[in-house]
Order: sequence, then structure tokens, then C-alpha cells
Amino acid sequence: MIIDSHVHFGNSSDWGNFSPEYLMSIIEDVDYAVCSNLNGINSPASLFKDETECNLEMSEAAKKYPKLKPLAVCQPNITEDSSALRKLLESYSEFVGLKIHPEYMRLPADSDKYNKYLGLAREFKKPCLYHSGHIKSRFSSPVLIYKKAREFPDVPIILGHLSTGPRECHIQAIELLLDAIENGRANLYTDVSWIDFAYERINDTMEDTLMLIERLRKTKKGDQTHRILWGSDAPVGAFNHTRESYSKNLDIFRQRVWERFKDETLLENLLSGNARRLYGF
Repeated sequence: MIIDSHVHFGNSSDWGNFSPEYLMSIIEDVDYAVCSNLNGINSPASLFKDETECNLEMSEAAKKYPKLKPLAVCQPNITEDSSALRKLLESYSEFVGLKIHPEYMRLPADSDKYNKYLGLAREFKKPCLYHSGHIKSRFSSPVLIYKKAREFPDVPIILGHLSTGPRECHIQAIELLLDAIENGRANLYTDVSWIDFAYERINDTMEDTLMLIERLRKTKKGDQTHRILWGSDAPVGAFNHTRESYSKNLDIFRQRVWERFKDETLLENLLSGNARRLYGF
């Protein structure tokens, strides 16, 4: 089984226009995909949808394509109130988690405006997938996300991309993960989207991804690789624009992990088991 823990559809100002059908054509090899709606994250002003409208559109797409497991996009920069999200979670049980993108909201990830949303995540037992940007970003740095995660240690927080910067950023983000794990300060996870992708070319060696796995296999609390999820960010990035390129990236991931660790259980968990346990489907 394959579960992609980080995909989208919708109209993006920066990346292009992706219909649900286009996304489905790319991820044909996937059994399930955890999906959010770009129309409520980074869409042109004429197409941008508010929190409720965006998430209802996501719900309709998931009904049409049961492979999609919806994330509820959060807009605390606009609403400053979580009542609409509460109503959504009470009425639409298909939402498996929350999606938070501090970079596009231009709202620092440690802002108190997130508190009511994270309180709902705690109440409804929903993981939160964050876009984690460059380690020095004043909005989406993993440092800021970790700071807020420490205020909500019982809420699973996923560092999408493990930071979007170069290796130095990934190393620092891994240190945050280890600090959270070994000192019990927060409940951090990560996905592998973009970690070994740069300038729209795949790094076939998967060096940083393998470093992440190695470090989490040998923490002071033992093997913590259950905190790592396969994810692509599809269709964002030219390397995700076709089924062929997506399948190639997935095959390279499988091959490199197997070559390094020779562990079928580890590979199965990275590709699906970890996500199923975290999201509960």
C-alpha cells in the first residue's frame, strides 16, 4: 500500500492550476493521499476561497474521489476565530487533520492566533500538517513551529518538507525533532516531500532523507522512524507534474531506502503504515 501524506489540488498563484482530476492522474499508483485545497492557501485573489468555502470544496472532491483524505485548511490570519472550523469538524467527519501554511499567510508560526485552531486539533484528535520553510524564515521556520508545538505537546505536528532549505536546514530541523522526541517536549513528525529535491531536479542519492531515517532509528528513545511519512507535495514542482515523474520519484525512494537498510517493515511503514496509524484510516 502507498499513502502520499502531502498532496493538493486547486489554483496556486505560484505553481499553477491543478484540478482534482489532474491530481488523480498523477497519483494513480497511490492507494490514498492526504490532500488540501490550494484555493484557500495560495490562490489568485479572484479565485481565493475563504476557510469554509475552501474546505467544503475539498469535502466534495473527497466524496467524488475516495482516494483523497481531506485536510481542513486553516486561515487564522483572516478569521482570528475557530468557530467555523469547529462547525466543519463537527459536521464533516471525513477530515483527517488540519493544514497550516504560515508562509503564505504571512503569520509567524508561533503566533497566538493559532491557539484556538490547535485547541480544536487537540479536542478532535487531529494531526496538523505544517508547511515548514527555510530555517531562517520569519513565518514558517521549523524553529517557530516547534516553539508553538511545545505549547500543545499532545497535538501531532508534522513538519512538511523538514524545512524547504538546503542540507544545513534539514540538519537543524532534525535536531529539533530529536530534541522533541528525546526530551518529550512536543509530538513532532515530518514528511519527506522536497527534502532531496532542488532546482526542480531530484537528488537520486536521497542523502538527506536517508540521514533523517538513520538519525530517527537511533534516538535515545529508540527507533522513532514511525514519525516519518512518505509525501510528495504533488502536483507542486515539475518533478510531480506527470504520473511518470511521480512514479520515478517513488521508485527511487523505495530503492534507496531498501539499499541502505534492507528492512521491509521499515519501508512499508514509511510508505503507508506510519500515515495510517497517525491519521487513523
